[in-house]
Amino acid sequence: MKKAAALLVLCVMLLTSFTTSMGMDYGDYLNSAVEFMQDMYYLDMDDEEALKTALKGMFSGLDPYSGFYDKKETQQLNESLQGNFIGIGASLEKCPEGVRIVKVYEDSPAERAGLCDGDIILAVDGVSTFGKEPDIVASEIRGEEGTKVTLTIQRQSARMDVTIQRGLVVISPVVWRIENDVAHIYIESFNSNTADKFNKAMDEIERMGITKILLDLRDNSGGFVDEAVAVARRLIPEGLITSLDFKSERLSDKDYYSELKESPWLIAVLVNENTASAAEILAGAIQDAGKGVLIGQKTYGKGIVQNMFYVLTPEAYAKYSRQHGARYISEIEWLVYRGVFLSPDEILGTIKITTGHYLTRNGREIHGVGLMPNVEAANRTLPNGIDLMLVSGLTNDGTLTLNDYGDSVYQAERILRAAGYFEGIPDKRLDEETREAIKKFQSANNIPVSGNIDAITRDGLNGLLDTLRTQNDPQYVKGMEILKLF
Repeated sequence: MKKAAALLVLCVMLLTSFTTSMGMDYGDYLNSAVEFMQDMYYLDMDDEEALKTALKGMFSGLDPYSGFYDKKETQQLNESLQGNFIGIGASLEKCPEGVRIVKVYEDSPAERAGLCDGDIILAVDGVSTFGKEPDIVASEIRGEEGTKVTLTIQRQSARMDVTIQRGLVVISPVVWRIENDVAHIYIESFNSNTADKFNKAMDEIERMGITKILLDLRDNSGGFVDEAVAVARRLIPEGLITSLDFKSERLSDKDYYSELKESPWLIAVLVNENTASAAEILAGAIQDAGKGVLIGQKTYGKGIVQNMFYVLTPEAYAKYSRQHGARYISEIEWLVYRGVFLSPDEILGTIKITTGHYLTRNGREIHGVGLMPNVEAANRTLPNGIDLMLVSGLTNDGTLTLNDYGDSVYQAERILRAAGYFEGIPDKRLDEETREAIKKFQSANNIPVSGNIDAITRDGLNGLLDTLRTQNDPQYVKGMEILKLF
């Protein structure tokens, strides 16, 4: 117990430079608090657990966005931010039989192996998933790149084993399509792939001669500032994009600029109460530059920035403090600059801490305030759980019949579910359940009943999609109305 307390106090005292700005030394006080925790808590704690517990409490108490993450948590956090990971590329949810695949990511090992949305995973390498949480099953599925995992899958009444080779999964946060000479671009988040995917979309949009953009930032909670800035540089004319202001002298204030000489774009930006952080940087830059209008609801108002720092173990800190004069437990970059390269065993985890705040192009403070839309419009609804902004119209794939598989089937199933014709889980396969839903739709709309998706049915479904959007998404409707004025 005493050893753990000593390690913990070492870390805490180092973080506070031993003495507060008022000259008070909290070392003995914190030591007493740790000893009390370890003595009174009903479970035993080893040295590392005690240290991590104290760090979690110290940093998570600052604000909702700061915290300490151990190595496993750091990996998960990095993967969520980066948008890249080694695995099979499927998101999961719990179901009575085990876990169900909610989404198979595009161009992933799971997609190449033929897995479908709605497939139920009964076992991983022969071990049952019954009663397990999705994150536990996900950790069992993941592994080293190039290795294989065998999943026992239930698809309706069929049961099969599918062996998948693990590989790199790249999650694209950008979805776009052209509607009535308007480029509708939805950005889900600003991960490390956003700017690249956005620029590729914009290259295609430019090639087609489209100049009107409906930029959908609803429910975008942010991500990397650099990615949002890169998107802004493609849209707004030269000038300031945003300013980042830091308190610590260890971090330099930064101004981000656009150097775009001409911006031909007419932009309507859809926002809601969940548009936050980096998404607000982009929306605010467009609004302040006079390059577009914001439509929807007042945004979240998260105008603060977090930085991540790797943390030394107490042993590593003591060593490098003695050898190189390291002042903080997070002096990793400082040590690397001096030619010191750390082993993984010398890293305890990561601290994510709020370090500064940002201002918009015109100097507006966003934190706690948010951005007011130029045009207020009510939030969308999700009929039967379907986000219509993520549904695309059906393309001309010829006539689709029983057991056909593909994206057009998937879009048809989502449209049919939103309209109440289909109660199943969209899974890209035209099975009997899908066929019956198509028949119901055909019968209700005076289309020859076949259960197939032919040209007439395809046009009818695309028309139904337009109607559903008009009925369920006032913000989308208002954005399209405004862009049609130009």
